[in-house]
Amino acid sequence: MTIFLSSVFISVRFSTQWRRGFGLRTVANCAALLLAWGLACTAFAETIPLRSAELRVEESAVVFNADYGLSLTPSLEEAVERGVPLHFVLEWKVTYPRWYWFDKTVLTGDTQYRLAYLPLTRQYRLSTGLLSQDVASIADAERLIGRITSRPLFDRDKLEEGQRYTFAVRLRLDTERMPKPFQITALGSRDWNLASSWFTLDFRP
Repeated sequence: MTIFLSSVFISVRFSTQWRRGFGLRTVANCAALLLAWGLACTAFAETIPLRSAELRVEESAVVFNADYGLSLTPSLEEAVERGVPLHFVLEWKVTYPRWYWFDKTVLTGDTQYRLAYLPLTRQYRLSTGLLSQDVASIADAERLIGRITSRPLFDRDKLEEGQRYTFAVRLRLDTERMPKPFQITALGSRDWNLASSWFTLDFRP
């Protein structure tokens, strides 16, 4: 009887300790997830304000105008001057609302920018696709990236006439195209994460 009671006591004690340890691990894991979520929210909060935006449906194409208040942080300016190119992307999508399911994405696109420093001429080179130009300062590059003027996005005939669509667009720094050490630095750092919020509007072609 004594042996039986002892074995029961040991079993109960072990079970209680295991549950207590499991509970502590669960709480610790939840806390870590909440901390990571908080860091992500801080890092990816809106850091590129949108001053104005317009989507205009013309006879043959849909064009976009916008003015973003892009401003590099001191950390990013230093990285560029040390030879690290920065990649920005203006990405957009057109969706079709469906009351019975999720909205359907019908069109997507983006414009890529690459900003690099030229130490020999002490200028900056901004490239978009096959086009590139040299600018004297980072402020000039920021204005060129942030100011979109009458940019054709897609042909009007790609959408159904009279149908309501939703257009969404944002501008962000593409940290995934940076060297690996800088990608690690960018995790959870507001200084290394520049992005605007998604701007949406409804329109009919």
